[in-house]
Formats: sequence, C-alpha cells, structure tokens
Amino acid sequence: MKQLPVLEPGDKPRKATWYTLTLPGDSPCARVGHSCSYLPPVGNAKRGKVFIVGGANPNRSFSDVHAMDLGKHQWDLVTCKGLLPRYEHASFIPSCTSDHIWVFGGANQSGNRNCLQVLNPENDPKVASCMGQLHDTEAWDYFSCSCFIALPFDVIEFTFLETLTWSQPETLGNPPSPRHGHVMVAAGTKLFIHGGLAGDKFYDDLHCIDISKQGTGASFSLPNIERQHWTLLKFDSFLPPGRLDHSMCIIPWPVTCASEKEDSNSLTLNHEAEKRDSADKVMSHSGDSHEEGQTDTLLCLVFGGMNTEGEIYDDCIVTIVD
Repeated sequence: MKQLPVLEPGDKPRKATWYTLTLPGDSPCARVGHSCSYLPPVGNAKRGKVFIVGGANPNRSFSDVHAMDLGKHQWDLVTCKGLLPRYEHASFIPSCTSDHIWVFGGANQSGNRNCLQVLNPENDPKVASCMGQLHDTEAWDYFSCSCFIALPFDVIEFTFLETLTWSQPETLGNPPSPRHGHVMVAAGTKLFIHGGLAGDKFYDDLHCIDISKQGTGASFSLPNIERQHWTLLKFDSFLPPGRLDHSMCIIPWPVTCASEKEDSNSLTLNHEAEKRDSADKVMSHSGDSHEEGQTDTLLCLVFGGMNTEGEIYDDCIVTIVD
C-alpha cells in the first residue's frame, strides 16, 4: 500500500491531496461499522474533538469511545459506562444539544439493536438510554442503500418530515456508481460521498454535490462544483485504498501563520460562533481565530473500514474540502 504524506499539527494541507494523521495517544484499534462525530469546543476548551464510537472486528463488537483532541493533537480513551456494544449504527449531533452524541440501532454478534442512547462525553461521561419517539421538521437525505440483497442503487432521495414524503431530486452530471457501505457527510449545502462496495469492487473515490437550489446559502465553494451537479473530485496525490464500512466527518483544522504560504483563499472559521451554534460550525467563510496566529481549514476526515481481502484499517486520513 502506497504511503500518504503525513499532516503534522499546524501544517497547511495542499488541495487535491490526501494525508494521514498519526497522532499519539490511545487511538482506536482497526475496526469497521463505527461512527465518527465532531463536537465543537465545550466550556473553556479552544478546540473541538472527534469521537469514534463502537464498531467491530471479526472477534468482537466494541462499546468503547475514543476522542481525537484537536487542541492537544492526541487520542484519548473516553471512560464512560452504559454504551452497548454495536456496529453499523447511526450517530448524530442535534443542534439543540450540540455537546451530546445520539446513537441509534446497529448490531452485535447476537442480533440487531433498535435502542437509542445518548452520550455527553464532556460533562457526564456515561450513556443514557432513551424511549419514545423523536419529532423534528428537518429534511433528511441519503444516497444509495443495500437492503436484504446486495444490489446497490445510485439515487439520492430526501424525506421532509414535516409532510412525511420522499422525493428524488433531479441532478446533473455523473452520480457515484451504485454502491453500499459508503459514507456521506454534509458541509453546508454540499454532500460528500466516499468509498463503498459493489460486487467485488471497492471504491476509493470522493464525490461532491451541492444540493442548494439558489445562489445564496452556500458555506464555501469548491472549484467546478455546480448546484445539483455531481462532481468526481480529482487528486494529485495517491488515493487511500478503497474501503467500506468506514466513518467520515468534517473537522476544522488549525493552521499556524508560519504555514500560510500555499493557498491564500483558504476557508477560516469563527471559533466563538462555532461554540454558540454548532449547526453553523462549518458554514462560516471567514472570521477571527480564537487562538492568535491560527486560522482553520475544513478537512474531511476518514477513519477505519476494510478492503477486498478483509484487511481492517486503523488509519486516519484527511483531505481539504474548501
């Protein structure tokens, strides 16, 4: 496997390049089916954290939580009680409780789960189980799926919970090939899709689509990204190996002024706004850095997964998305 360049703390990443992060500390072991979530700074913290929850390998499913501290640039094992072992679950961070990670479903060796658990990793490191129904008026979206049969699709659909209806928007360009086991994240009005599997083919590609319909509201721009138009992102570096059942999230990466010599139009974030409203934490074009001499660049972070030979990864790879 070809080695990716290492992104050191404070370094400014090049565009169209994949990097590996090799931070010290108690990092997660190789796994699949885990979740990856970015939490903005809490309390007096100047930087947020990335949380890896659960997952599995051929021997067991995990109930652990690992945190990548973007301020200290290290991994930590979060000591918490109550999380049930699970993999291939879904996790999310609602804007109303931006310091909590909500986890639903998944499976372990004995079967599927349908429970909802919530973790507050900073103030109360334990997991609580929830009952009842959740209600919201937000719109959710998904790309592809594989249900009961290994025949993936290449459609993107939206559901509007206010009217309980599904729609399939018309898009331009070439969509990602039909697949399952991929990951998708949102950054502003843009969706990024990475990896996945179809038959015996593992994908190493990264696609983007801007789902905004109007000329306003976009948080940042990528070259050649048109609205409602699929774009395959091209890279100058080696691509990380194709994989499925990995995890992905968007993080703000602090860049020191000494590294500011490559892309002068790099996107920056306002840390105070990030703390006040996590829903907008990756949607600001520019702002004053909370730490003197630093600006933030948005990175797409990928952890773990597996390949065609059944090799399970414990790597952490990133690429710039501004």
